[in-house]
Amino acid sequence: MIAYAEDMSKWEEWQRDYRLGLILIRPPPEIARQIDPLRARYDPHSFANEPTHISLTDPLSQEMTPELHDEICHILSGIRPFRLHFDKPQASTEHAGVFYPVSPQDPIDALKQALHSSSAFSDHVYERRDIQAHMTIAEFLSIEDSLMLCDQLQGTAPSGSFICDRLSFIVPDETFCFQEMNTFPLGRAHEIEGSRKDTQVYKIELLDHHSEEVASQIHQLFQCAY
Repeated sequence: MIAYAEDMSKWEEWQRDYRLGLILIRPPPEIARQIDPLRARYDPHSFANEPTHISLTDPLSQEMTPELHDEICHILSGIRPFRLHFDKPQASTEHAGVFYPVSPQDPIDALKQALHSSSAFSDHVYERRDIQAHMTIAEFLSIEDSLMLCDQLQGTAPSGSFICDRLSFIVPDETFCFQEMNTFPLGRAHEIEGSRKDTQVYKIELLDHHSEEVASQIHQLFQCAY
């Protein structure tokens, strides 16, 4: 049985929506070890709440039960694992924050649609649902500091790819630090491109500048961390 937070007296109002948890992608350890130190250094408060991740769902609207767990497992059993790529960190001249864009977007959108078809979620659509996939390094910065940090990281920040073959169900404790309660596998992970051993971490010398529009869209909805 999941122990949900009872004392939310120190939570901000928006944080209360997340009491029942949410489902997201946590990169495998070999990738997290590359990015977590950046998040911990440049946004320690957010890192303490939740390490490197890719947001997927709205907050759940009901508690996780064995029946709901089975429903979600059944939905995800029909979705094959897929590879995700992350390039150099980016920032926007219009909104604060530094983040990794993640691609491709299509399988992320398919996951979101499938998950939100379950009874775990209400009919209310959160505005962050349609945000482009990304992994945040830091968000509580000024625009100027974000651009400076992004430029600073270009020569050292890792880029790479990994197989997404499972999702994490996380729930906040009373200090609003998220704990992983369970994982949900995608399809049959052994049938795609090998396994998590196929993860790649590498350096890319050229920065792709085409995604300023994506950066703007992401930062417009950066008021909540998750």
